[in-house]
Amino acid sequence: MVVKTDGINLEAFRKNPVMLYMHERKTVVGRWENLRVEDSKLLADAVFDDTTELGKNVKAQVEKGFLRSASIGIEIVNEQEINGVRTVTESVLTEISIVDIPGNKNAVKLRYSGGNVYLRLETPHKIKSLRNELISLLQLDAKATDEDIINHIQELLNHPDQATIDVENAISNGLINAEERYNFISLARVSPSVFNRFIDGEKKKNETSIEHVLNKAFKDGRLKYTQQKDVYRKIGLKMGLDVLSELLDTVAIVKPSDILKMARGTTSSNQQENEIPTDPVEKLRYYRKYKPEYLKEHPEVYEQLLKALK
Repeated sequence: MVVKTDGINLEAFRKNPVMLYMHERKTVVGRWENLRVEDSKLLADAVFDDTTELGKNVKAQVEKGFLRSASIGIEIVNEQEINGVRTVTESVLTEISIVDIPGNKNAVKLRYSGGNVYLRLETPHKIKSLRNELISLLQLDAKATDEDIINHIQELLNHPDQATIDVENAISNGLINAEERYNFISLARVSPSVFNRFIDGEKKKNETSIEHVLNKAFKDGRLKYTQQKDVYRKIGLKMGLDVLSELLDTVAIVKPSDILKMARGTTSSNQQENEIPTDPVEKLRYYRKYKPEYLKEHPEVYEQLLKALK
């Protein structure tokens, strides 16, 4: 398939010049500026969003030459066959993605100068055989049957790949925000080493923060024993800093002075309950306050105390 450059409508794209990663939604890694057509080439300047981890990593890989390709996404308006070749004569540009392997060998970085990346953007290659294309993508034997292809696809759908598993584990451990799940799955698939370095860095920062929170809780009196710190440390490493902090907030701070006051209050109360006054007036007050049920069970004692008051 050929896309005629002069037939690409750029107006809608200029209003939202989004840069995606591997054509996946929810993976915005930057924007395109200075979109233009020179001769038969569609050119643009890449501006990366390095406020996100994925954008920062993609930018680094482009600048170091590890990612060198781009690919366009279009809506076809008109097409026709010219000299036996499917030709898109009119289309609307919807997005431009940074990719690892372009569909067209010419869709590569032309030059890098002064902080601007210039890309030549063309369309994917023509698929001659869907069956052969699937066998190649799935890395199956050339003799694989249609049933083999379908079973393999079903297996992939039923069982998440290692990248997805690694990202989900990182989310459950509080190392990645769940809202960036798809960004990091893409990163883990395309560049596992970059993803692993990022996770290792987050683990170290997480461990440092956990120790700080545990030491503060120990100092405040929320935790009283080293064994408690070990248990809460395991919780923090497994479930993340936010969960650990919320859990520690539910633990009341008990000061030594509070413990002494409670002990004194209990002792005083016990002493009052155990020491029965001998004076009739105090004795009656004592029974009424601490043991009213005794007076109900022994009306004769109650009658004697009332007589003594007279």
